[in-house]
Amino acid sequence: MTPAFTHSNIKEMVPTFIRIASTLKGVIGWITYKIFIWPYYVSPLRKIPGPPSESPIFGNIKSLVKSVDSTEPQLQWLAIALLGNGLAFAEGDDHKRQRKMMNPAFSHSNIKEMVPTFIRVTSTLKGLIKNEINQGNSNINLTPYISKTTLDIIGSVGFSYEFNSLTSSNEIADSVFNAPLNTLRVAVILIANYIPFIKDILIGTNVEFKNACAVISRVSKKLVEEKYKEAENGELKNKDLLSLLINTNKILPDEEIMTYEELKNQAIKKIFIYLFTGRRDIIMTFLVTGHETTSATTCWALYLLAQHPHEQDLLREELVKVIPDKSNFNLSYDEINSLEYLNCVIKETLRMCTPVSIISRTNLKDEVFGKYFIPKNSEIFIGISAFQKSSEIWGPTADNFDPKRWLNPSLNVTNLNYSPFLGGPRGCIGNKLALAEMKIMLGMLIRNFVFQPIEGFQTRKKPFPLSKPDPYIGLAISIVES
Repeated sequence: MTPAFTHSNIKEMVPTFIRIASTLKGVIGWITYKIFIWPYYVSPLRKIPGPPSESPIFGNIKSLVKSVDSTEPQLQWLAIALLGNGLAFAEGDDHKRQRKMMNPAFSHSNIKEMVPTFIRVTSTLKGLIKNEINQGNSNINLTPYISKTTLDIIGSVGFSYEFNSLTSSNEIADSVFNAPLNTLRVAVILIANYIPFIKDILIGTNVEFKNACAVISRVSKKLVEEKYKEAENGELKNKDLLSLLINTNKILPDEEIMTYEELKNQAIKKIFIYLFTGRRDIIMTFLVTGHETTSATTCWALYLLAQHPHEQDLLREELVKVIPDKSNFNLSYDEINSLEYLNCVIKETLRMCTPVSIISRTNLKDEVFGKYFIPKNSEIFIGISAFQKSSEIWGPTADNFDPKRWLNPSLNVTNLNYSPFLGGPRGCIGNKLALAEMKIMLGMLIRNFVFQPIEGFQTRKKPFPLSKPDPYIGLAISIVES
């Protein structure tokens, strides 16, 4: 067989290499101009102040967050490719209609009934960690454990589907972990955001991503079909979120009813919301049901408590008072919410490690912020992480993990300085569910285990698209004796 890379063959390839290099040079130059030169040296908006609290952008964040004259940022295309065009991406009247229809599913009474599921699934996690410790594995990678726990929870309370990902493998659970950004690298995604035709190539040629999305869509369709049949036969008795949505949908006026496709997309989003970024994400629509944000926040809480053993001890002392028998963790929704220091730890974790560090809006009409004119179709970025850790707002300890700060009665907290769930019409519809889930997970784990850093192990925060640990949260874990 003649070698493929003969001298003559290579000579014939040279013009192709030159064309590719020339094209690549042009692309890199264009991206460099758009990202590094235009915004800092050419754009008429380059002199607008940044994060300080006196700046026009920061001072008007409430109007930005609540404005209906804005739309999803450019990266919306990627999330829609996976999630469909449901509540998180609906605009205008469609969004209002879907939100109105879904509000009852997240009522206080419904969330209270989900608490036993939170406890049941977290108890499975507790048993798995205990088994690892008893087998001599005290240094444990918690990230996959916590992520599978939140996935199992949302499967159960979201649509009565048992993933059982903590204890077994199945098609839909595997797809959940294959479809996110580990298969679509951030750098490539950012380039595609500015070069439209690459979007189609990126989605169309990534076989793993496409297959995972296909599985998720197929299972979501099946779930909705089954619920519809149960509803038609008068057998839909479950109180999971999807069942509640379908029952509510049946009694709505024709102009407010959600379509079959919209309901299917909500099922997908209950699994995936927050795997991708966008304004609504960490703080929008289904934060509670989006297992990735809840998982990431719980991981960061454990990491921060391991780094601050005194704070961990204070939390455990509070838990011991209400749960003297660590094997009998059976708190109600009201009891878990009455734990003051646990509440402080969750709030401080969300302040320090807000799941989405930055959100963006594209204004659909000309705006004036202070004395600055912002032409329509400008992309406006709001740095949540920046103002939640600003020393001008939170004082000299802004960068410190200090749950006790939330016990200070003079602490002035508003949507202008603390927005892990945002607010207004795009605020997280399920924030109470997310908080209850995180409190129960963290409470049970701290009551049963002691968490310490692993000597020599380091993790860092990967801020895009979610504030997730990189490579993972690994901690040395021991069992609480009493």
